[in-house]
Amino acid sequence: MQKVIPHLTQAGQEVIGVDNFSRHEESQRSRNYEFVEGDLCDRQLVQKVCTGVNLIIQGAAQVYGVRGFHQYPASILARDMELHQNLLWEACEKKMSRFVYISSSMVYERCQQTPSREEDVEDMPIPKTDYGLSKLVGERLCRAFEQQYGLAFTIWRPFNIITPFERAESESGISHVFADFIKKIIIDHSNPMEVLGDGEQVRCFTWIDEVACAIGKRSFNEETRGQTFNLGNPEPITMKQLAQRIFANAQARHLIGQDQRLGFTYRPIYDDDVRLRIPSIEKAQRILGWNPKVKLDEALERCIDAAIGELKVST
Repeated sequence: MQKVIPHLTQAGQEVIGVDNFSRHEESQRSRNYEFVEGDLCDRQLVQKVCTGVNLIIQGAAQVYGVRGFHQYPASILARDMELHQNLLWEACEKKMSRFVYISSSMVYERCQQTPSREEDVEDMPIPKTDYGLSKLVGERLCRAFEQQYGLAFTIWRPFNIITPFERAESESGISHVFADFIKKIIIDHSNPMEVLGDGEQVRCFTWIDEVACAIGKRSFNEETRGQTFNLGNPEPITMKQLAQRIFANAQARHLIGQDQRLGFTYRPIYDDDVRLRIPSIEKAQRILGWNPKVKLDEALERCIDAAIGELKVST
């Protein structure tokens, strides 16, 4: 949401941001909007911060990588549903104009159609992971509140956002894969490098600013009312190829010897790990004119710059 807010304030919106910093420490930065530190599972807090509010963008969630999905299933499913319902009820009671929900490409966890279209969710089996299930149920709740109470909604499904703000944790798979790989290759110089599964899983990575621009500028427009949109860069890459690109970038910066080659060690992965996830963005292109322009190599370059900059400061 950090990247969404400037689009809202530039459009003249008064913004209240809420975060409990459950996953990351508070970042020290200036804010040109009201900020409240708190937990949206607290109904009284939700009632307080929603006073005088007419629009909600619900981007709060317990966000992890693949290992985190399996280590914290109860927290993900129970807490995400609790805060989501708190906000929906408050939006309904205060007769707000729009409720915007940031869902996830994880709703396509068991989708057999590739590229995955928005409507493909209707005929697929429910996700196996609790994170994927929480996002799918979150979408259904938005539709249920619209059907029963007339609460207008917009749903966005981002595909694998890549951002310079995320840092890897000590255990692989708690953070997202690009952050893990940057840490292992550039910071830790791990070679051979550990990967989960066979490394042939396919993902599409989308630069954070392009997702934030769509959410910040189009969430409250009439053409997005009652609609669901994929937001993704349909540029598929395997996890081993991703690691090789980061390794090549490090060599180009002379952080790794030119004569070295990246090797891999493989660890067992979960049975529900998604093998292939590629978005169809035809709907966003056709209705919104949205097209991602930042390619994966450029996004990785920016993330690596940020990681190296932070490393220099810490040393």
